[in-house]
Amino acid sequence: QKEIKKEIERRKTGKEMLEYKRRQEEELTKRMLEERNREKAEERAARERIRQQIAMDRAERAARFAKSKEEAEAAKAAALQAKQAEIEARKEAAQRERSAIARIQFRLPDGSSFTNQFPSEARLEEARQFAAQTVGNTYGNFSLATMFPRREFTKEDYGKTLLELELAPSASVVLLPAGRPATAVVQASGSDLWKFLGTILYPLLAVWRFISNFLFTSPPPSQPSVRSGHQQDHSAPSTSGSMEQSRQAVRKRVVEKRGEDFKKEGKIYRLRTQDDGEDENNTWNGNSTQQM
Repeated sequence: QKEIKKEIERRKTGKEMLEYKRRQEEELTKRMLEERNREKAEERAARERIRQQIAMDRAERAARFAKSKEEAEAAKAAALQAKQAEIEARKEAAQRERSAIARIQFRLPDGSSFTNQFPSEARLEEARQFAAQTVGNTYGNFSLATMFPRREFTKEDYGKTLLELELAPSASVVLLPAGRPATAVVQASGSDLWKFLGTILYPLLAVWRFISNFLFTSPPPSQPSVRSGHQQDHSAPSTSGSMEQSRQAVRKRVVEKRGEDFKKEGKIYRLRTQDDGEDENNTWNGNSTQQM
């Protein structure tokens, strides 16, 4: 009986030990699972915190960038406005300075001119008196006028200021002698220019006249047709002869024209000048010492 009882107790103890071990293993496994779940939860929470921190950092950087950009744009706009204000102030100062002084150019009937500066509030009569003192009695009694726009000042205008007459900051006025129109002054001042241009363009005109006479000479008109064939046979030689005579006449005119505009030196032609004509006159004048 004792042995049976011991065996029963031993088996009972063994079962209890096995049950204890199983419960320990289950508890260990449960703790491990809980630990693992906790670690995963902490890891997810950490990732979420990092993600939120990154988002906050990005938002903060964007806010700082936007703020700095706005500040930069505001500073740039303020600097631009200040610069524009400074430019406007300079322009106004320059305009006031220019408007305070009137620079008047006086053009004389002979084409010459002289210049003087007057206060813009000065009367036109002061400018006229200055011109009268400068030219003296050369042109006698004269009046003042502008060409662009064309305007001759009256007695009432001489009592007005240069600023009122729109002669500031600069203007050009013409001295008009009594009884002489303004166009005569303009023509006198421009005559020297036309003489100079004519001297320069004369050789070019001579070359063009020679080329046009040589290339664009119109052929002589053809002879009228004759009705009968017999008359046509007799008129053919005369027509060809007349055409030949016309060609010779054209060549003769070209040679004569070339002789007028050009001078031959050996096989080379050059443009004639006034000195060439004087040399030929000296050569063929019987009283000249240069007669050949």
